[in-house]
Amino acid sequence: MVRSWPFLIAFGAVILGACSSAVGVTPGDAVVPPALGAPTIEIVTLAADDLGVVAASVSADGRVLTGDEAGDVWVSWANAPIDVTVEADGFHPWEFTIETYPDAGKIEFRLEPVVLTGRVTTDSGRPLPGAKIVLGSARDTTDNEGRYTLERAVPGTIALSRPAWDAIEYPWNGDIDALDMAMAPTITRALRVAPDDILDSDRWDTILSLADVTDINGLVIDLKTEDGTVVYATEVPTANAIGAVSSYFDARDVIADARARDLYLIGRVGVFQDSFFAEAEPDHAVVNEDDGTLWRSRNGFAWLDPSDPASFEYSIALAEEACRLGFNEIQFDYVSYPLGGDVSTATFDGAYNQEVRVASIAAFLTRAYAVLHPTGCAVSTTILGIVLESSADEGVGQRPSTMSRIVDVLAPTLYTTNYGAGWKGFDDPDDFAIEVVSSALLGGQGKLDGHAYIRPWLQTWAIDAATQRGVQAWVSDDGMGWQLWSNDASYSADALPRK
Repeated sequence: MVRSWPFLIAFGAVILGACSSAVGVTPGDAVVPPALGAPTIEIVTLAADDLGVVAASVSADGRVLTGDEAGDVWVSWANAPIDVTVEADGFHPWEFTIETYPDAGKIEFRLEPVVLTGRVTTDSGRPLPGAKIVLGSARDTTDNEGRYTLERAVPGTIALSRPAWDAIEYPWNGDIDALDMAMAPTITRALRVAPDDILDSDRWDTILSLADVTDINGLVIDLKTEDGTVVYATEVPTANAIGAVSSYFDARDVIADARARDLYLIGRVGVFQDSFFAEAEPDHAVVNEDDGTLWRSRNGFAWLDPSDPASFEYSIALAEEACRLGFNEIQFDYVSYPLGGDVSTATFDGAYNQEVRVASIAAFLTRAYAVLHPTGCAVSTTILGIVLESSADEGVGQRPSTMSRIVDVLAPTLYTTNYGAGWKGFDDPDDFAIEVVSSALLGGQGKLDGHAYIRPWLQTWAIDAATQRGVQAWVSDDGMGWQLWSNDASYSADALPRK
């Protein structure tokens, strides 16, 4: 569009001259209007991806043009070519020469956005899903193959974060359009803390003080125990309705104490072994085939039916509450089909075969992951140590290969007392703790198909302090964290790595 203001100025000049001139116009003289101003060209910049207006910097023949109040940019046309450069953050610049005056006096530039793509992997090269990528205002979350796309990317520092993995930054100067990055797992060395350990203030203070003199950097806090008791003051309605709550502590106080020492907090939630929920909701529990009564293990615990999705939500609700309170990770325990008893009389909603068992456990973990990860919480699960070296699910539905594609951490229970005499040719496995643990972990690493990493449970009994340190050292040297189990918090600084 050619603006008409030059005509308005010329017209006003004529009127002003007639009114102010004392001489006036000499008869016979021609009235010559002033020359018209140069026509202008409007320059509009749009984004090629969504056709939105872009606040671009426009230069004409090396001179930066200033837009008007509406952001429109105009350049005068002097009937000569004009070299134009259009630039905007997050877009590829465009250089163009205007050779002739455009139709309607307007030129529209569509800038292509700068797009950075790549993959995020584990330090071992496996795709890492669920990682958040932030670069200025551009952000994305990696898909199941670890892929990401950052649109309208501006050079700067890329920040990567993900539950259970160490946050890291990568510089990017804009000179490449594809960048693969890797993240390392968060290495945690944690002590298990039972409800009684927190209820006893002296014992709790002693546990916390170990973080000052040893290399411990995390705690595993029981939230829902082996029989289904919820041991903190929960607001989850189901827990209170079925009478499962026995408030040993306020979770907020525990979190505050741990945060004061910068300890990584893992909340331990038992899932399918749960007498309270099974007794309150027998339709979702494992029952005996002959009389329909609750099936119970040898220690008297009732179990929920893992093939019944209705049995999932209660434990997940407790876990979600704990995440929102401030726990870094939820570790689900007893994520398995019933054990510790004769299951030949037990009945389930689904068939009792390996395919259904494995699929049921995977379904629970998938559901839990979908709820917890958006809160910023990591998801881990305890597994039997034997499944690391077995080709079957051992009747409980646990397959490391399948589970490693869902959760963040697998925590096998690697206690020598779980292995009978003659295991691996050892008359007494307690005398060969390092060999038992190393064999299991080497076997387990080869079974991981997904991004999950292993953080084993280690023992504090049946082996002396020196052996305990040796097992811990072997695991640490292999690049893993670990968790120590004690029934009575009998942790000794002598059996722990020094700072």
